[in-house]
Amino acid sequence: MKKLKPKTKYILSILVISGFALLYYNHNNELTETSFDSTELKYAKRFFGIGILCLVLYFFNKKLKNLLTKIMFGVFGISLALNLYIFPRIYESVRINKIYYEYSEIETCEEMEKRFATDLKNGEIKYFQFGIGYNVGLEKTLKEQYNIETFGMGCTIQSEKECYNKLVNEYLKKDFNKSISDIEKESDLYKLIENN
Repeated sequence: MKKLKPKTKYILSILVISGFALLYYNHNNELTETSFDSTELKYAKRFFGIGILCLVLYFFNKKLKNLLTKIMFGVFGISLALNLYIFPRIYESVRINKIYYEYSEIETCEEMEKRFATDLKNGEIKYFQFGIGYNVGLEKTLKEQYNIETFGMGCTIQSEKECYNKLVNEYLKKDFNKSISDIEKESDLYKLIENN
């Protein structure tokens, strides 16, 4: 019975373990965060399943060991690549939802004022956009020029987050002599609307 070479076994083990870990993370968090499987995740699961099937067959079929090893490298490699492709998107979604949940637990303006002071000290200021449309231009400008992360909140205005936004506005006026409205008028979206 021909066994796998140590180097081949090592590489295959890395592919299987890292592929499984990412598949597990992506599966649990994508379903939690977005309530659906992406196409990439579906294919990653299928390729990983084919790899497991080939791994089982490897121990029972002496004649096909060479072919099965090559197939395992291919399918586990593709599964890992697909998982690596979707991981950043899922990780970012998890991060944003964690922050959103954290701020949703704050119920009063006084608590928001304390949180703003902490965020200001740590350089982690947020801005909560309310309304039907989300202004991507404002988000980009706030992030790039003022290091403020923006969160779209939809139409329902939440008073405690408005308290936080007022503090952001005061901070911008004091340190940059600009309000959110001024910055919004500088955004690409506003310029596009004004020119039409």
